[in-house]
Amino acid sequence: MLGISSPRPLRTAVYAPPLGADLGRWRGQLAAIDAAGFTAVTVSDHFSYGAMDPVAGLAAIAAATSRVRLMALLFCNDYRHPVVTHKAAATVDVLSAGRLDLGMGAGFLAAEYAAAGLVYDRPAVRIARLDEALDVVQALFTGEQMKHAGTYYSVELAGKPAPVQRPHPPLVIGGGGKRMLTLAGRRASIVGIHSNLSRGTAYDAGVIEDMLPERMQAKIGWARAAAEQAERDPDGLDYLYISWATAVVDSPKETGPALQAVAQRFGVDLEVARRSLGLLVGTAEECCEQLMERRETYGLNYPNLGVADVNMLAPLTERIAAAAAAR
Repeated sequence: MLGISSPRPLRTAVYAPPLGADLGRWRGQLAAIDAAGFTAVTVSDHFSYGAMDPVAGLAAIAAATSRVRLMALLFCNDYRHPVVTHKAAATVDVLSAGRLDLGMGAGFLAAEYAAAGLVYDRPAVRIARLDEALDVVQALFTGEQMKHAGTYYSVELAGKPAPVQRPHPPLVIGGGGKRMLTLAGRRASIVGIHSNLSRGTAYDAGVIEDMLPERMQAKIGWARAAAEQAERDPDGLDYLYISWATAVVDSPKETGPALQAVAQRFGVDLEVARRSLGLLVGTAEECCEQLMERRETYGLNYPNLGVADVNMLAPLTERIAAAAAAR
């Protein structure tokens, strides 16, 4: 058993809408997200998938919103030096008046590394490099002259500008394997409980199967144990998880066909799709019940709902707000 004494409040995140030529429409979508009550809007760090640059994107989102938090999910450590990551994060935190959640990851997408001509080291090396990069970034956030001479980085300077959030923006670290989740439990404020992507691919049956309840319970246990070993309170952390597909339907009779369509898309059995915590399909009431059950049972209080379709998600956000008010 996980031993969760008091689950954290339910929070919600959505992807930033795709950037297109119509910037007015894009800003309008962000304004709708800002007004809809979501906790955070997330931006990823990829060369492929038509993704925007996360630093420029987060800065633009900061200018288009006033309330929602801005989550870097995640800056890939192998794509940018930690000195550069610190400078970007500190700047965005200032521009957003202290709304940044700083996510940093070890990198996973082998094809993307190959396309960019980057060396794709084995997981242990990438994770060790990330751990050291976190040391550098956190030292730079103090604003004091620092000197670091490690295995992967040699840095000697004072970090500027000073962030609004002290001592630094909340760290988001996650993964699907024991090494990454142990690191997250030791260091993160927001722990991402994810599918294991060490094979260097994503968006297949494996990501759904690896988020079945028994596997997720083990993953959460790794992070919580690491937090305890680091003398941190595991109940004081937020536990983020992704919905690889979210579909809020209008009536219960639509739930079955919608779930079947999602199962076929990922190539998994219907029962796997029904049980996996990596999918969210149903009416607003059914989806809200699933989210509340995951929070109460596993401590997973921070679903990343994925798609930034505010109209589709509006009934769910209303149901979540009503459930929170009734507690």
